[in-house]
Amino acid sequence: MALSGGGGSTWQLGQRIPLDGTATEWVCRERKTLYEADLRRHQRFWTGEQHLQQGFASVVYLPLSVTDRDIGSLTLCSRKANAYSPRQIKLLEKVASQIAAPIENAQLYVRAEQRSRVDELTGLFNRRHLEERLKEETARHSRYGDAFTILILDLDNFKTYNDIYGHPSGDVILNQIGRIIKSSVRESDQAFHHGGDEFAVIMPQTAVEDGRLVAERVREQIARKMEEKAIAVTCSIGLASYPSDGVMPGELVTVADTALYYAKRTGGNRVYVSSKILSEPLDDPGINTRRNGLSVIYALASTVEARDPCTYGHSRKVNTYAVALAEAIGLTPDEIFRVSTAALLHDVGKVGVPDKVLNKKAKLSREDWEAIKAHPRLGATIIGNIPNLIPCVNIILHHHERWDGGGYPEGLKGEEIPVGARILGIADAFEAMTSVRPYRPALCHEKAIEQLRYGAGSQFDPAFVDVFIEAIEAGLPGRVTVGQEAPSEQSSS
Repeated sequence: MALSGGGGSTWQLGQRIPLDGTATEWVCRERKTLYEADLRRHQRFWTGEQHLQQGFASVVYLPLSVTDRDIGSLTLCSRKANAYSPRQIKLLEKVASQIAAPIENAQLYVRAEQRSRVDELTGLFNRRHLEERLKEETARHSRYGDAFTILILDLDNFKTYNDIYGHPSGDVILNQIGRIIKSSVRESDQAFHHGGDEFAVIMPQTAVEDGRLVAERVREQIARKMEEKAIAVTCSIGLASYPSDGVMPGELVTVADTALYYAKRTGGNRVYVSSKILSEPLDDPGINTRRNGLSVIYALASTVEARDPCTYGHSRKVNTYAVALAEAIGLTPDEIFRVSTAALLHDVGKVGVPDKVLNKKAKLSREDWEAIKAHPRLGATIIGNIPNLIPCVNIILHHHERWDGGGYPEGLKGEEIPVGARILGIADAFEAMTSVRPYRPALCHEKAIEQLRYGAGSQFDPAFVDVFIEAIEAGLPGRVTVGQEAPSEQSSS
């Protein structure tokens, strides 16, 4: 493998080069340096001809040896004939002996790192790498504004097949499914073994309808190649797309899982997307519960956006920050989902605040502030009437409380404030500070962090502020780098 290349080299970094008939093969076998002083007069190996075609006139190959093993050659080329003196070659041999072990260690590390990301049974990337890639894709697509789609696939009838023919036969099926998926998706797509009989595919820069075409191709190939089995193994697939179905990895997986659940409960061997869940009538109570929860969340979030155009996108950005902080402090997946849902709906109570107050450019009067301060309680009341959303009530009710007890609506203090509300308070304030409002311009990224530090221990949980700032400075999606300082007394939406 080429570990470096330059100066018009035929080979690129990482490219695998056939060893047969090369100078490197001879050097490794003989454990000797080979110097071809003038390639224009003579080349012993076909690699010499390659170097000559690239304009090189002389080349020296030095063995890279580690104890009793040869791992390759250090190859140096020059455009001049007779470029290397015996003294220089001796020096290069010392260099080769010094770098051989570090090169082998680096190769071993890379191979170990690759193995840690790959599922041995299927040859696909594993669940750990799926989680890493989802975070990377949401960050990248947030930065550039593109869509991407994730599919989650679950095998139909696999448990029955396993029960009858045993786990070794089931493992063979999983290996075959992995190969079918890999050959059916596009070169830019990434396939994963999610665990058990579940698989996943990330499709970068792909809208949900284009993703559905890929999913249908995967489904058809699995059905066709598995139909000769005594028990036909098919698959059900659910899709979700960034940002329409969520802006954080956990949201996307939840929506795709719900679509997958729908596909299996309606007969299996089919593909469903989240929009179809919300539009098709169905009498199944389990599906209706999931569907109604999603439908209510989306409808209420849309109502908030339409009610206050100046804060369009605010709830989704708050969701991004809140979920990142929840993950960073180690909340469970269920707790993170509640924080995510509450973040999307935290301002739903603003439906009761007059337009003239929401869009006011002048300083708010006492009456205006009373109207604003009523929105957490009204939002909690609205959410409390929806059974699926009851776990989010206290987060929404208390997201404007302060660490020092000076917040609203109940003046809770310190750890009396629910964890989710403390998270949401930081995320809400940071997004508000870094966004334009009718009454002031946006704060720059650095100034917003200063304001968070200033409010740590008074307005915000100080430990959570430290974690949040660390996440922001590590490159959390949505970083704002332009704007001006705003009045601190209105640093929350």
